[in-house]
Amino acid sequence: MKLFLFGSDQRGTAAPMATIWGIDAKQRKEINTWVNLAKEIGQHQKLDELVLDYHGWSGGLLLDDGGFTLTEPQVPKYFEKVKTKIEHIRFEGCWVGEAPDAMAAFGRLFDAQSVSGFTWACWSNEIEVTLPKGITAADLKKHLAAFETWLMPGTPPIAQLASMARQREVKKKLPMLWYQYSTDEKPPYANNNFQRLGRHSYKTRAEATARTIDAKNAKTSDSPSPPFEYVTVKLR
Repeated sequence: MKLFLFGSDQRGTAAPMATIWGIDAKQRKEINTWVNLAKEIGQHQKLDELVLDYHGWSGGLLLDDGGFTLTEPQVPKYFEKVKTKIEHIRFEGCWVGEAPDAMAAFGRLFDAQSVSGFTWACWSNEIEVTLPKGITAADLKKHLAAFETWLMPGTPPIAQLASMARQREVKKKLPMLWYQYSTDEKPPYANNNFQRLGRHSYKTRAEATARTIDAKNAKTSDSPSPPFEYVTVKLR
């Protein structure tokens, strides 16, 4: 079984983000406190995959009742009565993967096989676009040229979007997703930001370099500007 847990700030993009991991609506829950996070996880004897979508920082998560680095003593206290075994834990929170050792500490609470997270900040929002009546897929591709690169994975392809406007003009909200290391949110598709600031400032999800390390080699990055990676720590 898979489980996708998210905070209220991620409500708008939770569905498409969960879809990326193949997690259906029945397995997605909005949980906003550590206390309720422990309760929800504890209801399951075993999970194949747990995805946590919360605000984060290097090795830490922020929920409504507190923000903690995952190595802090408070964290295992929340889960001391939880007996759930989890194979894979994935963090969608910003920068969590910068601290593989902290991710590993959390994974050990559930005898996890692996724990993963991104090293850069994840930004997401929605744009509303007008799809002109009868527009062709080729013309729509030009129409959405500034946005196409940054559409959230799982968004309907251009040809499908064009088919929605076959009989009439359609207004459509499209989820956007991009990664920056900076805390200063500047959408790449706005104000010519991507062209001005370039690939070293913005990345798509698919551009993350996958890096796998053993738990014994896991340590927090001290780089002022780490590469964009999806870091996985093997615990067993």
